[in-house]
Amino acid sequence: MAYTQPALRGLAHVAIAWLLCAGATGSALAAVNHPFGSKPFTYAAGSITPNHLSPAALDQAVKDFYDLWKARYLKQTCGTGRYVVEAKVGPGNLTVSEAHGYGMIIAALMAGYDPAAKQSFDGMYAYFREHPTAGHDHLMSWNQNRSCNDVQGITSASDGDLDIAFALLLADKQWGGCGLIDYHAEALEVLADIAGGALDSTQEYVLLGDWVTVYEPNYYYATRSSDFMPDHYRSFGAAAGSGPWTDVLDRTYTIVDAIQTNHSPVSGLLPDFIANPLTSPQPVPPNFLEGPNDGDYDYNACRDPWRLATHFLVSGDVRAQTAVQKITNWIRGATGEDPANIYAGYQLDGTVSPGQDYRSMAFVAPLGVGAMTDSANQAWLNDVWDLVDLTSLDAEAYYENTLKLLAMIVMSANWWAPEAVSGGCAPDGMPLCTNGGYVSEAQVVVGGVTAPAGLQRLELEGKLFFPQGNPAAPPFTDGAQVLVEDLGSGGSAIFEVTNLTTPVPPASAGVCDPRDGWTVTPSRTRYRNLSSALDPPTCTAGSSSGLHLIKYKPHSSYDLDFLAKARRSTIATPVGPLRATVVLGDAQAGGDNGICGVSAPLPCTGTGGSRKCR
Repeated sequence: MAYTQPALRGLAHVAIAWLLCAGATGSALAAVNHPFGSKPFTYAAGSITPNHLSPAALDQAVKDFYDLWKARYLKQTCGTGRYVVEAKVGPGNLTVSEAHGYGMIIAALMAGYDPAAKQSFDGMYAYFREHPTAGHDHLMSWNQNRSCNDVQGITSASDGDLDIAFALLLADKQWGGCGLIDYHAEALEVLADIAGGALDSTQEYVLLGDWVTVYEPNYYYATRSSDFMPDHYRSFGAAAGSGPWTDVLDRTYTIVDAIQTNHSPVSGLLPDFIANPLTSPQPVPPNFLEGPNDGDYDYNACRDPWRLATHFLVSGDVRAQTAVQKITNWIRGATGEDPANIYAGYQLDGTVSPGQDYRSMAFVAPLGVGAMTDSANQAWLNDVWDLVDLTSLDAEAYYENTLKLLAMIVMSANWWAPEAVSGGCAPDGMPLCTNGGYVSEAQVVVGGVTAPAGLQRLELEGKLFFPQGNPAAPPFTDGAQVLVEDLGSGGSAIFEVTNLTTPVPPASAGVCDPRDGWTVTPSRTRYRNLSSALDPPTCTAGSSSGLHLIKYKPHSSYDLDFLAKARRSTIATPVGPLRATVVLGDAQAGGDNGICGVSAPLPCTGTGGSRKCR
């Protein structure tokens, strides 16, 4: 679902050296199978990419724009560890499912460049699962306000769910499903709900959303051309092993051919919405659903060249090439071979829509991907790339900038089909914590660094976040492990109470002092140690390394606040960044089973007697 102008116009270990060079925040421990820039997939014969710049230069341009896009739009909000793409497409709007699908695809493809990609992907996954539609557990309610509440109907918009399913398949090949989220299984759940709630009864075309029923024939016998995602359908069929996806793919090209033959023989353009997809496909009348341009090439259909051309790039399907090249041939002529003359909306006969004779990356960038289907477009493609790359993030809004980023990923040869690459589990973490959650909003404060050894103090606080739900059960008194490493000093441990040294014992182990031990109230769980010993019944003095307090405050089944304090400890002056690991349990099995969290690298500041790392 898109939004029309003028409204939108105003709106295993990872190497330490790599960790230190990767300038992003978030979990830096996610090993990836296909890091951005590795190009694990070769586009189909006959396709082209911009050739006036080196592949490295194209990749760098994508990285640079991604950094700007992420800083502007990817937000941690609506609860610990949850992430959204902040769309702001209307008054009070936070995000929409369309934006969420885009964000999840981008995170999966940018992994390896962005060490926080898995953390943001998992946070977007958690947010998606917390906002289902009224009728389907694995379809996303299409609109949330800035209070994080579903609004304007708890129903789906099909494009968002199609992209979310595809993103989960990418994630399965990027990180594997051996952690807390089985990405492949989750993708199949989404696909099942799409098939059951967002396809027509013949299972041949995509409905506008799960709100459409046969009792609303005006909408039921209609489809949105920007939901034509044949590369996705191809991947869905490969993942599911059966189902409707070949029929949906074939019907897509039947509809495209009918529209181009009968309604846009000169331009090849497709309208935003199409009526009668099974019988006589035709543009809908004005004001069918969103506005007067519903039957024109407008802010939904502008995505079509990207969607269709991408299918050719990954499959070589001549139907995609034929359809997109019709549009490319027309736009090159209509603009006098100057992409700066691409306008933001056209009638199907190729005339500019009234009031839309301005430029928008929502139209320019997808046409760049469309140009990749034929070598005759090489000079045009190079010019489109330059225009796209030189357009400032500040020049446009969420929708335009996000389509620009997605198109740049494709044009730089960094798109890949999940079914065509290797995959499998890429362990996320370290020996103490494998495929666990995240210590979000972490902060470590070390005091007394200039004092004699044994007089240092440490405070670690943060929020443990598990995107698939906390695998540990309250009251969390099965012991604990805490590790703080200095990545700037070879990964050495500056504070450690773990199963490799001495962990915090479970409540069942007894205590070394009547004042030691676990206490539980309805709102929190706390461990106190005043004996300096963590190993009853031996009770070795000093085995606590100064730890005297751990406190948990659960907020939901996904997250809890965490606080640990140590005093009269020996702690080397941190170089930074630091990395914190917390395990809810005293045994290695807790970390092996993901009952744990790891923080991002935490850069340190401060001079004199204290250091703050966050």
